[in-house]
Amino acid sequence: MIRVRNYSYAPHLEREGRFICPLPSPPNVDTNRGEWYSNLKPYERLFYHQTLSSVRSSKRYVATSQIPKDSLDFQLQARYVHSRENFPELVDYVLQTETCCQMPQTFRVLRNTQDIKLPKPDKMGHPLKIGGIKEKLSPHSVKLINSGPHTQLVNNGYSRQPADGNFFRY
Repeated sequence: MIRVRNYSYAPHLEREGRFICPLPSPPNVDTNRGEWYSNLKPYERLFYHQTLSSVRSSKRYVATSQIPKDSLDFQLQARYVHSRENFPELVDYVLQTETCCQMPQTFRVLRNTQDIKLPKPDKMGHPLKIGGIKEKLSPHSVKLINSGPHTQLVNNGYSRQPADGNFFRY
């Protein structure tokens, strides 16, 4: 997963909740031409630009019920699992996944960024190729046997060299 900065006037908070009605958008927004604030006056730019905090406190936005409202909810959503840890420390009861993981995927959005999932690379380094079998070799074939002194392909003991009478060694 890669994080990309959000250059829009409104943050991406789809994981945290939903919008009841759309946010005010600046007039003549052309994303192909440049920034959305390029031809706005300073006070208009300030009005249309939304931060994470301003959207969350807006009446147009409704948060999900997973967001903690008090300290008990905050402790219930901690990463501590009672069945896995025998002797936890006191900090484990309030440690959240946002502070422990490198790239957490939770309902909270901490920065005005967008998470883009990248395709996972193949672990072997090459793609899997499945092909048909061109020939089926018999497991009883003499040619497939590992060479050694007791195989059928070795003449050892059955014939002698005509010159000196020694055994054939291949």
